[in-house]
Amino acid sequence: MIWVLVIRTGILTAAQTFGITDGWRTIISTTLLLAIFIPLSLAAVKELNALRRSGEEPLPQIPTRRSLIAFGVFTVAFWALVIWATASGSSFVIPLLPILCTIWLIVSIRRYHRAGRSVHPNTATRPD
Repeated sequence: MIWVLVIRTGILTAAQTFGITDGWRTIISTTLLLAIFIPLSLAAVKELNALRRSGEEPLPQIPTRRSLIAFGVFTVAFWALVIWATASGSSFVIPLLPILCTIWLIVSIRRYHRAGRSVHPNTATRPD
């Protein structure tokens, strides 16, 4: 909310004052948004993983095959919607939601496939 109400409004006002076109305003605004929130997101993920290793946070739930299929369908639908909106309109649509859905789907699929594996394969007992 702070980004939309304060920072982006300031960026758009300054860009309008300097006569920057709408396309460049969007590119500048998006670039600054990503430059701020990507490092914050990576730091949050590192902190969460450290808390999970120490046992303060529970491990993530393992997704089911059915939930992966449903989320995959939604991801494809979001990509189709963005492609349709870009093709039918004259302006470019930033596909932020489909990109985030794709990343989350990949993480969920990796979590699903790793669920059946042993955590420490070297500690498994071997028949002699």
